[in-house]
Amino acid sequence: MSGMGTNVLAPVRKSVTAGWDTETAFRRFTARMASWWPLETRSVGRAEAETVVMEGRVGGRLYEKRADGTTSDWGVVTAWEPPGRVAFTWHPGREPDSGQSVEVTFVPTDGGTRVDLVHSGWEKLGDTAAEQREQYQSGWDPVLVLYAAAEG
Repeated sequence: MSGMGTNVLAPVRKSVTAGWDTETAFRRFTARMASWWPLETRSVGRAEAETVVMEGRVGGRLYEKRADGTTSDWGVVTAWEPPGRVAFTWHPGREPDSGQSVEVTFVPTDGGTRVDLVHSGWEKLGDTAAEQREQYQSGWDPVLVLYAAAEG
């Protein structure tokens, strides 16, 4: 089908600077995601969500676990390059084939690490793509504030 390019929405791009070295910044975003991610507002289970787990390898699952032991997949790790880069598909509460792509890079700066997040692939959401992109455009901000504010 030609003309696919006409409906491509620009990626959401966010950056935050954290006061830790890249190894710590990478570990906090991946292995320690549950320590800062706002599960009560940003999860499938909301109040029932107990933790979020990112398995540290390509093909690893990114998922939430609820108090009753059930899980909901959020995505699959597509790149695992500590401490500089992690990427994963993103489809919390939806079918995997609607998954967008999130790439996070960790760049050393004076006194810390700049964390750059790029969320793309909106067209996979069909009719709701523009609306979803708008929600994430503002939604990633408070999440990254929590990430950068937490203890390293």
